[in-house]
Amino acid sequence: MSGKLKIHPLLAVACIVIIVAGMQAIAPVLNLFLVALLLAVSIMPLVAWQLNRGWPRTLALGLTILFVIVIGASLTSILGLAINNMAQKAPFYKDRIAEIYQSGLNYISSKGINIEDVQSLELFSPDKLVSVGSTFIEGILSTFGNFFFVLLLMIFILIEFSQIQLKAARKEYEEDSWQLRFSEITNDLKRYISITALSGLMAAVSNTILLLVVGVDFAIMWGFLSFLFSFIPNLGFILSVIPPALIALLEYGWPQCLIVVVGFIVINSLVDNILKPKFLGQEFNISILMVFVSLLFWGWVLGPIGAILGVPMTMAVKKIIVFMNKDIDREDNFPILQNQTQSDD
Repeated sequence: MSGKLKIHPLLAVACIVIIVAGMQAIAPVLNLFLVALLLAVSIMPLVAWQLNRGWPRTLALGLTILFVIVIGASLTSILGLAINNMAQKAPFYKDRIAEIYQSGLNYISSKGINIEDVQSLELFSPDKLVSVGSTFIEGILSTFGNFFFVLLLMIFILIEFSQIQLKAARKEYEEDSWQLRFSEITNDLKRYISITALSGLMAAVSNTILLLVVGVDFAIMWGFLSFLFSFIPNLGFILSVIPPALIALLEYGWPQCLIVVVGFIVINSLVDNILKPKFLGQEFNISILMVFVSLLFWGWVLGPIGAILGVPMTMAVKKIIVFMNKDIDREDNFPILQNQTQSDD
């Protein structure tokens, strides 16, 4: 009789539910760790580049951490200032939304259409729109606002990563050890993140320049958000263009709004269809269904930041499942089960 591990489906579902419920309960703390892990995986190639050239491990980590501190502190200050300014201008945006909303109702009414059903929908009320938009943006940026906590976690993760990499290079780990498997997972994530981050950075810089030229408020913050949303394939572009286009509409009107939308479309089309395949190649082919399901699931479990972490988290989970199936298929990993099955025979 085979010693293959057998788990009742109901037990497996119960375990998954408990794990997901636990992740949802500790989401504020877990998000900090996951963002730190994502940043560590993103910055690890810089540490590896220094180590491969014979630089001391302490020096490589020190220079990398200093680089992250300078960039992170500058970005955190800019984002904090932008959030405060946006909160001060919230009444203006609310009034402008009310004006546009009322002019739209008047236009619909002039065409002989009954507007009572539209007016009854609270979803389109100015207060509701401003509240939903502010909550979503603050939910994403709040995790990055805990800069020093994220930085501290990232430092510890980088130290552990560098040690694992050095020992793996010296072949000090056994085959199928958790360190080598963890390295394999992070290597896949590093390839995905490096491809996405570089292409997203090119698009984000171009988008920021466009917004600065048009004169849209908080251009750097919208550029940063477009960089984060680049980690959501296919759907990220739609999420990144809505806030700056809406701000352009509220501040200047429809012409500037259309300029922002068309500009974003052109920039992201060039990056995704020309620059990205030319310089980076087609390393990953992620279906839009997987992206959409990941966005919904991880957004529900972790909150708004789950939309950013959705695809990397799904990739890691898929790799873990592959390792689990590999272990289950190896009977020598379950000697207790083998003894039990032999006694049953």
